[in-house]
Amino acid sequence: MKVLFRNFIKLLSRGAFDSKDTTEPMSEYKWNQLLVLAEKCEVKEFVYTGILRTCGQCSTLIPQGIYEKAQTCKFTNKTVSSVIGNKTKYNLHKQVKKFANFYLNRKYNQIVFDEIHSIDTSVDSLVFLDKLVTNIDVLINAGLNFQLLFELGFYLRENGDKVDFVKIENWIKILKLNKMSSLIGYYLAFFFHFSDAELPFLKHSNKKNEKTALNILEVTLCSSAKPTMANGAGTHQSINPIAKPDAHPLKYFSYCPLETSSRFIANIIKSLSNIDE
Repeated sequence: MKVLFRNFIKLLSRGAFDSKDTTEPMSEYKWNQLLVLAEKCEVKEFVYTGILRTCGQCSTLIPQGIYEKAQTCKFTNKTVSSVIGNKTKYNLHKQVKKFANFYLNRKYNQIVFDEIHSIDTSVDSLVFLDKLVTNIDVLINAGLNFQLLFELGFYLRENGDKVDFVKIENWIKILKLNKMSSLIGYYLAFFFHFSDAELPFLKHSNKKNEKTALNILEVTLCSSAKPTMANGAGTHQSINPIAKPDAHPLKYFSYCPLETSSRFIANIIKSLSNIDE
């Protein structure tokens, strides 16, 4: 793993959850690349906080220019609360559409209905399931969202002792999300240094997951903004452009074939409906 990515993960974890990893020395160019990566991943507040905490222990490790940039974006505990939002707000009685697949939506809403009418209702477990499924939904549809992953991790750290993981594992099995849940759990361990004991739903961890996580960082760092084609801008705009269906969900077909295939078909239908006649 590149030293840039190792330091990114260490500072991300330190800024978000105050882990005690030792940051490695790098050139100022690589430090600036790390800040670019933090910006693109929309986690610069966490990374900057990690830099400030690291400088508090070893002021010579990080270049002065990087330290000064970090000082302009201090991340307080109040800001943490604003990032996670109102984590306790959860409408138990509202039918929701979490999946592209009708069968999985029905199963999910049945789980919620049965739980709120059970003798030992666990709202904390339902909230955790909601956050887990939201992470999976966004990951399949658009890619990893570090903010949502942090919200899930923060909720787990704050309320994990109240979550009934026996129920969670059963619900995951009903929704056929075993592998996807394990992937989300692996990302929590990889990016935020959660221990296996904190992630009872992490069942499948292998080198493929690490390669996928590193690929996310590499692609994000190398990505550049695409020129907009709106309002006639751009030199290659066609008269009636046909949007190709988003094939991103198929990347996770082996993890969750039922939902990813349904999502891909939904994207095809959406693309056809958007054709300008």
